[in-house]
Amino acid sequence: MRRAFSLFLLLVFPILAVAQTAAEQPQASEPTPKPRLKIGVAMEGGGALGLAHIGVLQWFEEQHVPIDFIAGTSMGGLVGGFYATGVSPADMKTLIETLDWDEILSDRTPYEDLSFLRKQDQRAYPNSLVVGLRRGLYLPAGLNAGHQIGLLIDRETLPYFGLSSFDALPIPFRSVATDLVSGKQFVFKDGSLAKALRATMSIPGAFTPVHDGQRVYVDGGLVNNLPTDVVRQMGADIVIAVHLETQPTEAKDIQSLLSVLEQSVRVVISASEVRGLADADAVVSVPLGHFLMRDFTKSVPIMQAGYEAAKQKSKLLAGFALDDTSWNEYLRERDSRKQC
Repeated sequence: MRRAFSLFLLLVFPILAVAQTAAEQPQASEPTPKPRLKIGVAMEGGGALGLAHIGVLQWFEEQHVPIDFIAGTSMGGLVGGFYATGVSPADMKTLIETLDWDEILSDRTPYEDLSFLRKQDQRAYPNSLVVGLRRGLYLPAGLNAGHQIGLLIDRETLPYFGLSSFDALPIPFRSVATDLVSGKQFVFKDGSLAKALRATMSIPGAFTPVHDGQRVYVDGGLVNNLPTDVVRQMGADIVIAVHLETQPTEAKDIQSLLSVLEQSVRVVISASEVRGLADADAVVSVPLGHFLMRDFTKSVPIMQAGYEAAKQKSKLLAGFALDDTSWNEYLRERDSRKQC
């Protein structure tokens, strides 16, 4: 009997000791989910062709592809800036379709709205000469002073007047301009958002440059038309470039002043496009060979081309999409910084 009891103790004690030791050890915690990769989008400049970005953004939203950082040049900067403030692609599309592009591009105040003295000036000098007390008669710095587009930008960015940093926007944003004084790139990251947008799209010869102290800003496409490097510097883990494809220009197409300016800009920006594409992790190329940089009246098919181009990349971009719960969380966090 005693031997049986001793044998029982020898068998049970080790089991109890192991159980007690296991109970005293801390339980393994649940694995912490890894934070998702941050996505940045770089938007290329290209005049009216840049309206294709609106279609790309529309597809991104429909497929729940988040954008954590955005940077753009020229029209890409304008579209990206509006989107960064919380303007939806649908609202941008409606805005673009209702604009009077003839009025914006001519940038002329209707004659009936001019003051008496300005009416006299227009009758006396019915051309592009400017009358100044100090400089006499002189040609303007651009074919378009940018008053109408400036009013549009001011209206859309007014809620963010006095913003301390573009990182405080619903989506952190950067726009690229060229400083003619230094000949270098200037990246707007704070200050006046309206000035940043007006500066990035000041196509040389077409729009009057933006003067700011000792700096003179024109279109950023001269130095960095596809700013993927800027997006990466903002902290993006994945950089998506939206590239606007154009067809080669033929000699017969370069006749007018506008066509000469347009082709001149294309020649200058081509090298920076190559650099921008090389630095991207994914590229959405929008085929726009049948459109011109000045085809603003063809905004609807241009925007649709952007949507279809993003759709063609659905297999690649699907890997960046969020589920419904994560997407709604992303929207709540983004919209919490929106100003009305």
